[in-house]
Amino acid sequence: QVSQCPNAIVRVPVVPDIMFVRRLSCQVATVSLLVHTHALRMPFARGSTVRMAASNAATLPKQETGISALLDAQPEADGRGTLVAVLDTGCDLAAAGLQETSDGRPKYVDFIDCTGGGDIDTSKKVKPAEDGTLEGLSGRTLKLGGWAEGVDEFRLGALRLYGLGSMPTSVLRRLKEERKAAFVMQHQAAVSAVQRELDGLADGAPKEAKRDLELRLEQYDAMMDGYTDHGPLLDVLLWRQQPSGVWQAVIDVDGEGDLSAAEPMAPYAHARQVGDMGHGSALTYCVQVYDEGERLSVVTDAGSHGTHVAGIVAANFALDSALNGVAPGAQVLACKIGDGRLGSAETGTGLVRALIAAKARGCDLINLSYGEPAWQHDSGRVAETFTAAVRKWGMCVFTSAGNDGPALSSLGSPGALSAPICVGAYVSPAMMAEQYSMLPVADVSGASYSFSSRGPTPDGFMPSLCAPGGAIAPVPRHALQGKAQYHGTSMSSPNACGVAACVLSALKQAGLSVGPIELRRALENSARPIESEPFAQGAGLINAPAALAYALEHHGKPAQDLPFALSVPSRGGARGIYLRDAAELQGPLTFGVLVQPLFEHAATRTAAEVEELLSLELQLQLGPTAPWVTTPASMVLLSAKERGGQTFTVRLDPSTLPPGAHFAAVQAVDATDPARGPLFSLPITVVIPHAISPPPPLGALTPAQLETARDETAAPPALSFPLTLQGGVPVRRFISVPESAEWAKVTLRSGRMANGPHAVLLHAVPSARGDLPNTACQTKRMLQLRELSEEVVQLPVRGGATLELCMQLSWLANPAPATLDAE
Repeated sequence: QVSQCPNAIVRVPVVPDIMFVRRLSCQVATVSLLVHTHALRMPFARGSTVRMAASNAATLPKQETGISALLDAQPEADGRGTLVAVLDTGCDLAAAGLQETSDGRPKYVDFIDCTGGGDIDTSKKVKPAEDGTLEGLSGRTLKLGGWAEGVDEFRLGALRLYGLGSMPTSVLRRLKEERKAAFVMQHQAAVSAVQRELDGLADGAPKEAKRDLELRLEQYDAMMDGYTDHGPLLDVLLWRQQPSGVWQAVIDVDGEGDLSAAEPMAPYAHARQVGDMGHGSALTYCVQVYDEGERLSVVTDAGSHGTHVAGIVAANFALDSALNGVAPGAQVLACKIGDGRLGSAETGTGLVRALIAAKARGCDLINLSYGEPAWQHDSGRVAETFTAAVRKWGMCVFTSAGNDGPALSSLGSPGALSAPICVGAYVSPAMMAEQYSMLPVADVSGASYSFSSRGPTPDGFMPSLCAPGGAIAPVPRHALQGKAQYHGTSMSSPNACGVAACVLSALKQAGLSVGPIELRRALENSARPIESEPFAQGAGLINAPAALAYALEHHGKPAQDLPFALSVPSRGGARGIYLRDAAELQGPLTFGVLVQPLFEHAATRTAAEVEELLSLELQLQLGPTAPWVTTPASMVLLSAKERGGQTFTVRLDPSTLPPGAHFAAVQAVDATDPARGPLFSLPITVVIPHAISPPPPLGALTPAQLETARDETAAPPALSFPLTLQGGVPVRRFISVPESAEWAKVTLRSGRMANGPHAVLLHAVPSARGDLPNTACQTKRMLQLRELSEEVVQLPVRGGATLELCMQLSWLANPAPATLDAE
């Protein structure tokens, strides 16, 4: 099992607050969700909202990706007809904007707790008394209502509100604070009453009366000192309604035993009943029943993250479409993988359960805004299930890249897996102004967020594309606010997923059936590059109209829906070529690349499947995107089942490259139809490090030189360079570390700053060899640089490896350029 957390950074109005998330390397902060009163159908808001200003599209970005243009041209291509599984902390089923689709269907088709955190044992069976009561597991006498008529057997369960495994920690904390405040108020009133009575005793009052009052005060003090709140104990009843056979449940949310006015709840998909857990919690829940009634699942969310993600994908505000999510017509299957017992972290078991649930309900798309440090790509049951979800079950999976940038090789998992579409986070100038109230600046460009994790992985793999990574979107009712601004790759992934839902919706309305491989090819080959380096953006910013046009033009062409696996056998089956250490640049730079078409056939192939293998013959042009890469001009790609794939050769000549990171790709294009773009692409990253001259061996020194070498005050080997930082643009320096070095000292000296101090993020990664995730060895510092100041940072290094020093100027407070000297 692997622990995972959501990939988002929470912001409360303007100032960065909490890195909400992930299994990658962010700090964890959970805001959670819980549940309902007597199962009544509550009049929750249907997209209502109170607004004080005209909306701006940049608060939930849609113009950047062309969704606004697509919906202007095709209003009904808004996701309707698609089903999106949101694998997250769970969702508030009563949140505004998440009640109905744009065409009037229920927004949520179901809500499933894949963690087991809300499971209640309901194996005990009892019969009601003749007077319409029964004794609950709490020991209370439960008064039943008219709904119990004709029921001759009930199953009993109980839950302690504070012990409900799916309760969000933020709600638990708030409830305890509020209940204690109420207790203190009552306690103080009782103490004051006794004190007044004591003060009012006449001088001749009996001593016993005075002593009695004093003892009462002592008992009140002891009661306050020993205050403990274990939370309400709630009874649960479960039975099977006849003759329908539908399971029904009642929870004594008030904890008083009177259930006469309760409304029984069926599993959510049957009647879409939800309620509030009460006690001021504002926590929404539904129920599910498993194991023929042996187990009742009280389903709540474990934090606000999942509702926010679902809102980005598919929120629908009927009264103001500007507030909508990207695909307001899409329906949502909410799968809770964030376990409240683990602080909303996730387990591999829960994730696999969620993927299986998405398959069972026929989902088109999946969004997973969770992450952790990458370790071994495409290995283990979780990776295998992702691959099956895409290639066998026909679902397109979107996942966040992670929030551990801006240094290279910080990409997390599952973004580092081959099957999902890995999405980086982009911020546009309009988003900077509207979501962050950025100070005015003459010239600022859109860019990847600094936190967005970068490729390549140690084996050379890159992110797929990028999408807007910040949004103001709905959050659960228990957060006591209707919406919140979060940013992170947790927000970019659902934005891209929503774009895909709209593209898929338009394709379905055109009568086309497009699978996940063909959809991914359309999205990647139509993306718009927005930066000079691809390490965060992949193919570029997702582009809805261009993706739809590409899919319509190229649907049905040979191998358009066929995936390919690329590997470099001489580098342990790496999915790309990544040369970073100086020693790697000294040997032969010729590599064989294995290409394998990935067919999904039955164990015993049908005649059609055999024909598919026999007929595959692609005339491909091989083209490098940089002059320092050489490849054959072409190849004829067959199914190559006998040989396990086909190979071609790549030769690199980095001798003329300056120090820094250099990217190229070998793209395979259909020679008969180049407009289709690459059918597959091999990513190549070469890092040319700056060299630091190591000290000569002690045996080669003269006595005078030896004495100087032994002088601990002598300056160690050093490298210095000037830096010019632009807002939002990472500046990288790579240094080949001497074999004997263990630590480095980085000194930054600032120059004149006409616009005031600057915030500069320093991210240092000492190695990217794949034997350790970057989170286990990196150094991160947010430095506040003032005019003509000096900052010194000590950081660990790895002898013989290449150290990356990445610095990025924050655009939030002062985006004006800054100059530094680094040593």
